[in-house]
Amino acid sequence: MIRSCILGVLCAACVWGARNAAAADLSNLSEGERKQLNEWMAKRAELMIEANKVEREVGSAWQNSSYTSAEVEALRKQYRGLQDDLLRTQRAIQDKVLELPALQSKTNTLATMRASAKELSKKIAEKTGE
Repeated sequence: MIRSCILGVLCAACVWGARNAAAADLSNLSEGERKQLNEWMAKRAELMIEANKVEREVGSAWQNSSYTSAEVEALRKQYRGLQDDLLRTQRAIQDKVLELPALQSKTNTLATMRASAKELSKKIAEKTGE
């Protein structure tokens, strides 16, 4: 999501720059000056693209195991532990929610629907020879 936002901003900046250049009165510029302006704009676009690449690399460096130290590894271990805790908590919530009376009927309906679909699959397989 962050990448798409960054690319969106980059594209918007390029469009904005192109509009401003088009909107500016360039008629008073010589051919050489226009050529220089175009070169600068092209160079700016290249720099913005390269800067975006570096920004993405820097932004994702925390996940890259080639960038490490003892402190970083300790934090990564803590992060993995927190992720594990989060998953366990999520599973516990899911299990508890499924026990609620409001979902018991839906759970039963789901089981009935799946059983019916399985029976229909068997009948279809028998008829089609699958």
